[in-house]
Amino acid sequence: MTRKRDIFERLALREKVIAMARADTIRTLDEEHQKISAIGDKLTEMAAETQLKPGTTSMMALRSAKHYGGKISEQVKLIESRKGFLETEINDEQIILSQALIRKNRATDKSRQHQQMMRDQKEEKADTDVPRSQRHAVTKA
Repeated sequence: MTRKRDIFERLALREKVIAMARADTIRTLDEEHQKISAIGDKLTEMAAETQLKPGTTSMMALRSAKHYGGKISEQVKLIESRKGFLETEINDEQIILSQALIRKNRATDKSRQHQQMMRDQKEEKADTDVPRSQRHAVTKA
């Protein structure tokens, strides 16, 4: 037979589920942040490679460098914006996760206190409720 769970224990389980979901979200956001950072690094390398080298260059090479440099610059700005967004999302999720863990710990503590109080009440009741056979044995003696 399973024992009846008190409300604090149920609340702790609920907060644990919320915390696990937030941790999974943080993990996903962090993976995406790492991928975006790697792409940003590659784009920065490409921007360095597309810069014009000193010497004689043709008009076509100048136009090509300007075009690709502009496109790469656009992408780098987009990547930086996305990284900033992901960083704020990760920070927000970490705050929510820590709050859920704090609530879980509080609920767990309250559950333990409640269980201890119930055990104490049972012991107290058992001490005050003396069975009839023991009462008769005391009065006969």
